[in-house]
Amino acid sequence: MKLVVGLSGKMGSGKTVVSRYLHKKYGAEQMRFSQILMDILERLHIPSEREALQKLGHALRSLVGEDVIVNAFRADLEAEKSRIIVVDGVRYPNEVDMLRSFGNNVLLYIDAPAEVRYRRCVERNEKGEGRVSFEKFLEAENRETERYLNEIAELSDYVVDNTGSVEELQQKVDKIFREKIHR
Repeated sequence: MKLVVGLSGKMGSGKTVVSRYLHKKYGAEQMRFSQILMDILERLHIPSEREALQKLGHALRSLVGEDVIVNAFRADLEAEKSRIIVVDGVRYPNEVDMLRSFGNNVLLYIDAPAEVRYRRCVERNEKGEGRVSFEKFLEAENRETERYLNEIAELSDYVVDNTGSVEELQQKVDKIFREKIHR
C-alpha cells in the first residue's frame, strides 16, 4: 500500500527541504499542490511567482469549485506508482481530507518563526520572494492561500520545529519515519 506524506507549513518553513530529503533518502516521489497552477501559468507564459499562483488558485476555486484542484491532484496521486509519495504544500482542509482518504498517510506541519522563514525566502529567491520586504512577507501570510495553515497545524500528525540546521530537521524527519511509518 502506498504511503502519502503531506507537508504543510508557512512560507519558508522548510517543506521543500523535507520533500527533497524524503525523495533522496526514502525514494519518495515528490509532488506539489502548486504544480497544477505552475503548469497553467507556464502555458500562459506568466512567471510562477507567489502572487500569481495565489490569484490563479483562488480564481479556479471560485469559478469551478472548491475541490477543482484537489480532484485533479487526487487523480494524479492515484495514478502514481511509487511506494511513497510526498505532497508538498497542503494548505486547505479539503486537501487534508483528500490526503486522509488514502489509507496509509501522515501529515507533517513544518514550523519556524517568521523572521527565520523570511530570511530563508529572501535567500532562496524563488517565486519573486528575494525582493520582498519583511512587512510584505507578513502581509502575504494573510492571503487566502495561507489563512487555514493554523488549522492545518492542528490537524497534523506531527508539528516539526525547524529552527535549527538542515541536519537537525532531517533527524526529526527520520525519527518520525521510524516511529510512525516503519513500524
